[in-house]
Amino acid sequence: MRQTDTRPTGPAQSPAAKQAGTTGEPGGAGAVDGLDDQAAPSPGQLAGQVYAFLYNKTVGLVLILLAGLLGLLGAILPQMPASARADAQAAEQWLEQVRPVFGGWTGMLRALGAFNMFTSVPFLVVMGLLAASILACTAHRLPVIWRAARHPRTRVTARFFDRARLRSHFTAPVSAEDAFEIVCADARRHHLRVIVDERGPGRNAYLDRNHWAPFGTVFAHVAFVVVMAGFVVSSLTGFRDQQFALTVGHPKDVGHGTALTVQANSFQDTYYEDGSPKDYVADLTLLDAGRQVASQQVRVNTPLSYHGVMFHQSYFGVSAVMRVVDASGAEVLHDGVALEWTTSDKIFNYGHTTLPDGTVMYVVEAASGQVGTGIEPGQVRVELYQGDATTPSAQAVLDQGTPGAVGDYTLTFEREQQFTGLIVRRDPGAPIVWVGFGLLAIGTCMTMFFRHRRIWVRVTEGDGGVLVQLASPDRRDFGFSAFFTDMAVRLSGQMTRHAERTDADA
Repeated sequence: MRQTDTRPTGPAQSPAAKQAGTTGEPGGAGAVDGLDDQAAPSPGQLAGQVYAFLYNKTVGLVLILLAGLLGLLGAILPQMPASARADAQAAEQWLEQVRPVFGGWTGMLRALGAFNMFTSVPFLVVMGLLAASILACTAHRLPVIWRAARHPRTRVTARFFDRARLRSHFTAPVSAEDAFEIVCADARRHHLRVIVDERGPGRNAYLDRNHWAPFGTVFAHVAFVVVMAGFVVSSLTGFRDQQFALTVGHPKDVGHGTALTVQANSFQDTYYEDGSPKDYVADLTLLDAGRQVASQQVRVNTPLSYHGVMFHQSYFGVSAVMRVVDASGAEVLHDGVALEWTTSDKIFNYGHTTLPDGTVMYVVEAASGQVGTGIEPGQVRVELYQGDATTPSAQAVLDQGTPGAVGDYTLTFEREQQFTGLIVRRDPGAPIVWVGFGLLAIGTCMTMFFRHRRIWVRVTEGDGGVLVQLASPDRRDFGFSAFFTDMAVRLSGQMTRHAERTDADA
């Protein structure tokens, strides 16, 4: 049903109001009383408000403090390895290891990204805002630096020559025109830029050196953004596996979206007479999609590199080579399990791996010199865990070379074998970071070693002769103070000798 509008019509509007568009009707340009309707801000206004917010110094300082705080938390709190983050079950196992430390806070800390701080949403948001703030501050300051470099202030008041940090004056026995020409010629010989100001009083010149030096702050600010971008690229697209245990003679897939497989052909460790490690080296072969692409002996400071993936020697130890057969007789595992962990009481060494069906298999042996543990030399204890269970679903002590039934599997402890622990990483942001460091070095050198130096000169005629005044507001330092003093003495001497030559010619 059509309804009748019973709203008050309000007073009639004048023709001028109608022409101005203030009709009060829906779709009109404004409200009747000017209070009911407000013009929506334009995209340009919104962009301006965002820009003003970002280059605000207080905002920048808060973002720097937040970035520092999050970085500190990332350095203090344990960070989940990349290999665990890619596997939900491995992530849960890792969380169980840190749960005794953080208790009920563990789940909340994980949700907030505290255990993967440098790839977490809060950290990336803060770093993004900080980068935007730095760029906004740089963009806001750049026109000021450009104007100061290309169109500097050349005119100063008479009081400036009495109050400047560095100042000097002397009376010259030459004409004002000759004195001014001597000043300009001397400045050019010493690689100063000379800009003459014709507005008076007297004859005025602005002298400076390294007028491009203030742009060093621009390079430095951009450098910080580039470095942050490099770290973000590495965090999002790279990986770092710090505990890549590789049993000698047993190839292992690198994973992380690569088709790489690496095998340790041999491992050798040597020691000094006091028992401290002298050298350890792993002979590695690298395959890409089954094709050998590299072979190298890898030491601590001699990594193997292939297409941005680096293999660094890190540690070594003993593996238990295990063969696992399921109920159908199919072999599901034939690899070394690195016994790289030690219980808190130092009685057992252990390691673990995950079988294809998700069962976690722990392999335990008695630590060196330990007796009465229930595990004799040449034996290992195997424990199988299902899901998040904290008690094993099956366990048994196995003699070397003797198959044994453990749960639904037949397991064989074949032998002990050395393993080499590698750090495997891909850091695609490293070149970007190096570019950032290069820009930072350029900006720092420009700012620190090629400082912008400015000198104002005024030559006026007076009753006592020609007065030459020099002044600079720049910060005092030994080099510039000495240059300024030498310049004043040098100009005075040149003008005196010029007057003597003029008198001799006359």
